Amino acid sequence: MRVNYLNYSGVKKYRHFLLHGNELILKQNIADTILESLKADGFNEKILLNQDQLDQAEEIIMRNISGSLFQEKLILHLRHSAGKFPDKIKAMLENHYLYESEHIGLIIESSSEKIPASGQWIKNIDDRGLIVDCKKLKTVEEKIWLKRQLEFLPKNLLPKFGGSIFQNNEGNLLGQMNEVRLLKLLFTNEESIEESDRANIIFHSGLSAFELEDVIIDQDFKKALRTIGFLREHDRQNSAPLIWVIAKVINSCLESLQSASPKAALIKSGVWSSKISQYLNLIQHAASEDFERLSEEMLRLDLANKGMVNVDIWEQIERIILQLRDAAQPHH
Repeated sequence: MRVNYLNYSGVKKYRHFLLHGNELILKQNIADTILESLKADGFNEKILLNQDQLDQAEEIIMRNISGSLFQEKLILHLRHSAGKFPDKIKAMLENHYLYESEHIGLIIESSSEKIPASGQWIKNIDDRGLIVDCKKLKTVEEKIWLKRQLEFLPKNLLPKFGGSIFQNNEGNLLGQMNEVRLLKLLFTNEESIEESDRANIIFHSGLSAFELEDVIIDQDFKKALRTIGFLREHDRQNSAPLIWVIAKVINSCLESLQSASPKAALIKSGVWSSKISQYLNLIQHAASEDFERLSEEMLRLDLANKGMVNVDIWEQIERIILQLRDAAQPHH
């Protein structure tokens, strides 16, 4: 069976897969979901062979087909990265014994943009497996893909964050995925985040995005400004994570101020349970209008980050921190 990437909906009954096309991120996405599904079905061993190791594939298949009834189920993962589709893989796919063994799951990743409509090898995997076209997405398809990656976001924040990520990385799925991973860590429930995952979202200077959030919600605005100054000097090209952190704080606070149940609104906005009290302290003297203005300033910052407004991004960040400080102070 043949499908394009956006129509791929899961592994279902298949054990044999051919992923082809020039969009590496799409092939990696699907390969990851296939591996998870096959492992859940008892395929506990995996052998990965790159293009220069394909001579080993036939021997591995034959050894596993003729093996014991009680042997481990094996995933054979082949990667064809350049040139014409390898004859060795074609010959392997032409043999029916490959499909008759319940012990072997097969994933082939190929850089070939197009595959033939006829030929015994392609007919076999078309009839008995799944062929997924992972070619470069059109603009509208790319937006659909990004929206799916951002399903964890509160719905009210999806247009803002999704629009910004797309504008900054149109045509660059790797760049989009990196920013999605940052947002996922910022908005996913605290209990499901590993310490190693937290450490992965850092600036080149070694400062963690989570540490920056803590400095802001602890209302240590002097330290926040020192941190921004340090990043401006040592990590000037890496402003996006900092902008995401500030935007998350401001949007969460605004949602809370506009809600009849401030705590529930914070939880809905993706604020970790351990940080709820700090957020509530930050907004206890604030008015909704203060954070509406801050939200407008963040929009201006976002436009500047996209090069659509001629503003010094780092000066704008510092100004927003100062306005956030003023909004948190008791009004007289």
